[in-house]
Amino acid sequence: MMLISLLIVLSLERSLEKTPAWHVERYAEQFRRWATDRGWIKEDTEAVQVWGVLLLPALLLALIEHWLLGTFLTFLEQTVVLFICIGCPALRATYQCFLKAAERGDLEACTLYTDQLGHSGCNYQQEGTQAQSEGKTFGQHLTWLNYQHYAAVILWFLAFGAPGAVFYTFTRSAHDAFCESESSLAQATARLLYALDFIPVRITAFGLLMMGHFSNAFPTWIKSLTDLQTMPRQLLTTIAGKAEMLTPEEQAAQKENAAVEPKVLVKLAKRNILFLLVVTAALTLVGTLS
Repeated sequence: MMLISLLIVLSLERSLEKTPAWHVERYAEQFRRWATDRGWIKEDTEAVQVWGVLLLPALLLALIEHWLLGTFLTFLEQTVVLFICIGCPALRATYQCFLKAAERGDLEACTLYTDQLGHSGCNYQQEGTQAQSEGKTFGQHLTWLNYQHYAAVILWFLAFGAPGAVFYTFTRSAHDAFCESESSLAQATARLLYALDFIPVRITAFGLLMMGHFSNAFPTWIKSLTDLQTMPRQLLTTIAGKAEMLTPEEQAAQKENAAVEPKVLVKLAKRNILFLLVVTAALTLVGTLS
């Protein structure tokens, strides 16, 4: 059932233009506002309470699935929830605008679109909000955001169903919102998001090296298994860069067209999603996944 849901959702997500009503950010924001109005989330709220509040929607959804919905209705509900949780129309639109700016050689516009990605300015750490201050490229930002909006959601869905996808996306949305508002709550959500990303980011990185240059990225991936210091974003972008190194021709073209590297990394990310689907299919066939 999970494999069928994934195939349906990814097909629809690629072919349809999602409105805000079909994206999780809208509902995550409404939930945060509702929890804040009731005093459950405040500037001085303990981290454990924040985590519990963010877990609440997933727990309620799990109870509804268990007590009220049958097998078929659960399949429909999980498919709808996954469709809402996966992807990000705004980021896709920014990527398309970046490609157009790169094609016409407008480097200033490319820089603006790079910053417009958001890329979680205080993601896990207090970092700068400008891409240049982090020394990261548009393609690397895109790789990380693709992970957050696709691969991580898929992995949490495979592990815990729709409640897992809801918990991850609500946590991610809350962290981005708290960072943007410079709230002290950002540190609480950062710690939770670090834990939620620890295993999925390494699974995703493994998929990247399997779909890219295995020998170049494998040593770094092996070291990451016991590395508790490197932030998930840095780990993923480093492995992605080694798994899909630009050829000399592409490096030369990158100087004239800033879209070369992003296109290469996006292709790698798409191959990784296919890799996850193949692994999901294999696990379904052997009965590990339902």
